[in-house]
Amino acid sequence: MDDRAFATLAALQRRIQTLKLLPRTGWLQRGLQNVESIADHSFGVAALALVVGDLYPELDRGKLLAMALVHDLAEALIGDLPASASRLFGKGAKHDAERKAMLELLGDLPQADSYLGLWEEYSQAATPEARLIKALDRLEMLAQALAYERAGARGLDEFWEERNGWGEEFPVVRALADTLFAEHEALDSATERVGAP
Repeated sequence: MDDRAFATLAALQRRIQTLKLLPRTGWLQRGLQNVESIADHSFGVAALALVVGDLYPELDRGKLLAMALVHDLAEALIGDLPASASRLFGKGAKHDAERKAMLELLGDLPQADSYLGLWEEYSQAATPEARLIKALDRLEMLAQALAYERAGARGLDEFWEERNGWGEEFPVVRALADTLFAEHEALDSATERVGAP
């Protein structure tokens, strides 16, 4: 490995460490404290990719895991942009900023083009592997929302608004999502009964 590639690797290692410290902004915007980090979320997506990916042997398992690990890597430089930021900036501006961040992070690494290609594939939902990671990204977020609700958090209903239109390509993901929705609805009903006069 040449000196420039090594310098890029050392800088990337430091940036990856920051992902452990950067909170997922959407939770903070809803008033939650001590929220998961970007790295926590990325680990959850990668772990789901490992076990759910096994149920779809036609998919490339190595690609799934690599894509899960790089899907939020740009956030080491730009932070976690919540849905409200994407809505206000536009998806194109968010994508462009993330792409620039990926280029800076990957720099002179020998496999930079490969990693950037995986990120682009994910970003564009261009392959079944990318669509599965996108579905697992959403599934992991719902599981986290439910965990916060079980711990007493309220005001997270907007995370549950898009029940349809995702995950249908992967029946196992859809079934897992339906389970989370059912648990959320049961918890909501129980909370309403307790709070009723």
